[in-house]
Amino acid sequence: MVSPQFDIETLVAKTKDLPTIPAAAIKVLHETDKSTCNAQSIAQLLMQDHALTTRVLRLANSAYYGLSRQVSDLQEAVVILGIRTVRNLALVAGSYPWMTREIKGYDLGPKALWVHSLGTAVGAQMAAKASRKTDADGAFLVALLHDLGKVVLAVWLEQRMGAMMKMAREKGVSFHEIERMAMGFDHGDVGAHLATKWNLPEPFINVMKFHHRPAEATSDVALVDCVHLGDYMTMSMGLGLGADGMRYEFDPGTLERLSLEPEQFEELLSNFVDEFERQQKLFEALG
Repeated sequence: MVSPQFDIETLVAKTKDLPTIPAAAIKVLHETDKSTCNAQSIAQLLMQDHALTTRVLRLANSAYYGLSRQVSDLQEAVVILGIRTVRNLALVAGSYPWMTREIKGYDLGPKALWVHSLGTAVGAQMAAKASRKTDADGAFLVALLHDLGKVVLAVWLEQRMGAMMKMAREKGVSFHEIERMAMGFDHGDVGAHLATKWNLPEPFINVMKFHHRPAEATSDVALVDCVHLGDYMTMSMGLGLGADGMRYEFDPGTLERLSLEPEQFEELLSNFVDEFERQQKLFEALG
């Protein structure tokens, strides 16, 4: 086991090959919060990164959006698709390369983390639309990175996975609870730490930290609840489970805080897979 005194800062500092998000994508996230944001400012930021620009344009020209012609000008793509859509595409394009890696420490095969992250984003977006408590596009965006901490913790868990899974079964608790017992923190805490270092907007930090403990959130509460719901829906449908999918502690207070009736939740669940598969087609353009 990892010693509880092994703090997050030390763990992150000693982890090789940390995931990264292009600086241009992070700048776009902050730009969209400004009243002066427009298509030109978004395009100018994205064009600072040629590879990111190429991937965003590839997504914009995918069959999913059904544009009548190929668009090669980034500013035109922003005008056609909208600032929020391009913002989301930029984050997807920027995080996709490391999200599709094999994450051995969590027993996640290639693309499994991506499938789970996208599923959670879709579920959170659906919950936000149904509840009308928070912006649906924003819920999709923050949910996409909710499990960032797993990529960091995975290398430290590879040699400890068997013992931790055995402990989870014996104690009848979820895997993230075992993380806290073994280390004093979980992948949500690690993700929030890294998000802070990256200067990601505050909602990302809150969602990462509290998506397994939504009742503890004091800021961005509706966003955290939507992501918790999306995470549960994704786990329930078996998308990207990995080692920590054996048990999920669902907070029933989530539905109450979002003013969702059980019947509405059942409807979300019944429509979830179709919506996930519909949106998954968009990102096939990334390979």
